[in-house]
Amino acid sequence: ETRAKAEGGEGDAMYLLGAWYQLGMNGLAVDKAQARAWYERSAAARDPRGLATFGCFLLDGIGGPQDNVFGIMNLAQAAELGSDYGAYILGHAFFSGDGLPKDPVRARYWLKKAVDGECEFKLLFHDDRSAAEQMLEALESGGGVIS
Repeated sequence: ETRAKAEGGEGDAMYLLGAWYQLGMNGLAVDKAQARAWYERSAAARDPRGLATFGCFLLDGIGGPQDNVFGIMNLAQAAELGSDYGAYILGHAFFSGDGLPKDPVRARYWLKKAVDGECEFKLLFHDDRSAAEQMLEALESGGGVIS
């Protein structure tokens, strides 16, 4: 049923199929290239979770070539559409200067969205939320450095 919905163009189902391939769930073998392909299709359908996950696959070169620019573009779209994971990754990138210029104002904006629960689509794990909170505390204290 999920595969049929995914093949029919439903973004949420495409995201789920990508996750199943990524994790080897529901009888599917782990296949990072297939996961990436389904996340890409989900992103093309503008599913915020698909956009965020595909963006990370692009940044890390999982299941295919690395593409930092397209990865950041997907993450930005995900964050704008309400993905806490997209907001967290963007905030982290602006905080650390990893892939984007260091920008404490933008880092604070995106990290606050991820931490404050403003985002409709929740994908953040506890460790990511804790890291975002630490970065926000560092920004609020004016140092911008996590000890």
